[in-house]
Amino acid sequence: MNDLNVVVVAPNVSALLEGTVRCEEGLRDRARGVMLGLAVGNLLGLPMEGWSYREIDRWYPDGVRDIDASEAHRPMDDDLAQAVDLGEVLLGGGDYVGEFGRRLVAWRRENGRGIGITTDRVIGVLEGGHRPPDAARTVYEGHPIAPNGGVMRCAPVALARFREPERLVRDSAATCVVTHYAPTSQWSCIVINAVIALLLEGIETDLSALMAAASADGCPDMLGAAMGDGIPSEVLESIASGVPVAEDCSWLRRDQRLIGHTLIALQAGLWAAVTPLGFAEALRQVVEAGGDTDTNGAVAGAVLGARYGGSAIPGRWLDVVPERDRIEGVADGLLESAE
Repeated sequence: MNDLNVVVVAPNVSALLEGTVRCEEGLRDRARGVMLGLAVGNLLGLPMEGWSYREIDRWYPDGVRDIDASEAHRPMDDDLAQAVDLGEVLLGGGDYVGEFGRRLVAWRRENGRGIGITTDRVIGVLEGGHRPPDAARTVYEGHPIAPNGGVMRCAPVALARFREPERLVRDSAATCVVTHYAPTSQWSCIVINAVIALLLEGIETDLSALMAAASADGCPDMLGAAMGDGIPSEVLESIASGVPVAEDCSWLRRDQRLIGHTLIALQAGLWAAVTPLGFAEALRQVVEAGGDTDTNGAVAGAVLGARYGGSAIPGRWLDVVPERDRIEGVADGLLESAE
């Protein structure tokens, strides 16, 4: 794959998803779990965003257990706000890529809470009249990095397209490159959404098979990229070698550079798909590991929600999710559109 192309086809990943057997029981609960899991993961990690695990251990000796109650009345943080906007744009149909770009421009003007550097730069270019994906490509060519601002919000595409694998691949990439053009950012969205699609159907993910399919379709060497950038790579190493992924999140509890790297968030989501830990404990461990805690929490939370359902999320966390009815409405609408 040319580094400056948008991914439009991934036949091996699509074939892997095509072979799934539908599981209707609990589907609505799992669909809501995707959006609500993303929400609580984002919110749980917000207060310690950018902290090291040592700082978190010092300030939260009993662990991170609660979401700040004031979040119920605050504007949504960027991970959740952009995911909700993306979901609503997908429900609207039409030129959803262009409309998502317009929504992001409006969001920055009206809210902009937590906006990332790359997203901010690209929205500035969009505001100047450029269209996706040209705006993101322009920023990427000037700053060829791979932040996590695409994968943090990608889950609504999985809800909308989980029974249309080719569209899932295409739209995961197309909505990513509204702001994030790096090949590893695009493929992080494709892989995470493939995982969510499988979990929505009640299928535990064979991560080795999925990553092999992605590699055959032109996915960059994710493991090599992670190791080259000096970020945690243990999950990708385990998948590549065919050994079980660690049961706990100790692999992430280390000093990190490039904490906002898309491949850290990707691995948080992959780990969440297979850990034997339940929803709350798994999400707490991701957040307590430090780094970009709100985004790692959002990605892991969406995957855990697809796996365990919204009913597995602690009620005290759900009680402080802002605009919960709107978020659940997006999940329900996307599920209905996919059926």
